[in-house]
Amino acid sequence: MTDINLTLKETLKQKPKTWIFNWIITLILGLFLVYSISDSSINWFAVGNFITAFPTTVSRFLNPDWDWMFGLEVFKFSQSVVFFSIETLAIAFVGTVIGAILAIPIGVLASKNITGNVTSKISDFGLILIRTFPEIVLAIILIGLVGPGPFAGAVTIGVHSIGMLGKLYSEAIENMDRGPIEALDAVGASTFQKLRYAVLPNVMPDFFSIILYRFDINIRSSFILGFVFAGGLGAPISYASSERNWEGISVIVIAVMVMVLTIEFISTELRKKLI
Repeated sequence: MTDINLTLKETLKQKPKTWIFNWIITLILGLFLVYSISDSSINWFAVGNFITAFPTTVSRFLNPDWDWMFGLEVFKFSQSVVFFSIETLAIAFVGTVIGAILAIPIGVLASKNITGNVTSKISDFGLILIRTFPEIVLAIILIGLVGPGPFAGAVTIGVHSIGMLGKLYSEAIENMDRGPIEALDAVGASTFQKLRYAVLPNVMPDFFSIILYRFDINIRSSFILGFVFAGGLGAPISYASSERNWEGISVIVIAVMVMVLTIEFISTELRKKLI
């Protein structure tokens, strides 16, 4: 027993003393944190005002402006949060449909098992270029071309969706069972016939699941596009925030939560039926 204990003690002594290294790393990170705080030009007066006004802000936030929510008295329905929520959903839906349709031919061209190595690489490069530009940049460019409004937002969502949907479409086609394609190859079927009778029946459930997932993302993206006047709830959020209209922000938050949770529930149920 003594020999065993001595062996364990010797082993522990030979173990590298990592605690020294850990303390050095912790000290360096702490110094970086202190330097970041000291050099961040924090307006401590504004922080103090925020702490002082926080109880009043919470009180106003818990008293939503239902008139603005539904357009009851002062506001018209076309100025209400419900109307802008419907507009946000419409932008996301139309944009998703545009992207889902236009991404199909590009996704097929980007599939190695359908078009070959060279064509798939060229198509994949095109999809990468589409995904390179953030949606907010595309929205600013399109607003300059077609003007502000929901149309610019829907087109932005549609164009940006092509990059992601096309890539996921091509991966779904490449990962499908090759048996049906090889059977049609054996009887001399054309490329269009292989797509019609072998590829699409196998990948359509995956396509619909991908489209639903993208629709979830597009709803959130359509909020952001409103900040550059591309329609939806973004503009009301910007106005309410700049005016510190906490009652208005409250109803917008409620509308966003209800909309996102409802769409998430519907999407989840649809995915269960598709998979």
